[in-house]
Amino acid sequence: MIVIRRHNSHDYAILPDIDATGVGVVNGVDQECLNEIGGCLVRARLHARFGVTLLHSHFPVGDDETLLEEVQTDAQLISLRPVPKGVSDLFATNVCFEDGEQDSGEIKLVGLEFASSQTLGGVDPIDERDRNIFTEFGGILHRHGKVGRFGIRLIHDPLNLKGRVLLETCDSIHRVLTCRSSTEDDPAFDRSIPTVFQWEDVWVKSEDGLVVGQECIQMCKTVRRCTKSVHGSHDRSSSHEPTGHQSF
Repeated sequence: MIVIRRHNSHDYAILPDIDATGVGVVNGVDQECLNEIGGCLVRARLHARFGVTLLHSHFPVGDDETLLEEVQTDAQLISLRPVPKGVSDLFATNVCFEDGEQDSGEIKLVGLEFASSQTLGGVDPIDERDRNIFTEFGGILHRHGKVGRFGIRLIHDPLNLKGRVLLETCDSIHRVLTCRSSTEDDPAFDRSIPTVFQWEDVWVKSEDGLVVGQECIQMCKTVRRCTKSVHGSHDRSSSHEPTGHQSF
């Protein structure tokens, strides 16, 4: 059985800050894990349904709150903000595995982000039909020691991106994440970090005929840069948070 619980304040408190040294760097061991998950998804023909997220946080979320995805189609924006936990009929779109051993009869997941059925736009929520693929996900993440590093994204496309990429920026004062669609040659992507990965299959003449292609479908703009002044003090500036105006 797949068991998904809504996040609490602790779940977000233990996620690494996106600005912490090395958090946004996908190293060789990370890539080995991603490659294995990508191959697993493509072989199962589920690469259009699921992707992988780089687990990170931007601001605290309370025990009585749920991080909810909302869409502004006309403005081509997706926002994520904490709302009172009483909101019902929501479905997890970004999940991670509970740390520790999984019971043989249960796959325990933490829902980190949620959306309404309208936002999902006909995409089936995570349910028991996904049990086999989540069993494989869990095995891969535990084997590579990456349970706290990567989560699973339920792929849905309320903005009809058609190959464009989402750029995530943050207003930490109001605790709002905003994703706008753009192309990867947009200067705004400078110093951004890949945070959502998806795969496709490319057939070539080889032993198994399958080559797995990995792509990034969402980037996160760096929040703060810490620089050392000539006097030895540290100045924390932000390229992620508003500084009087916003460019999205």
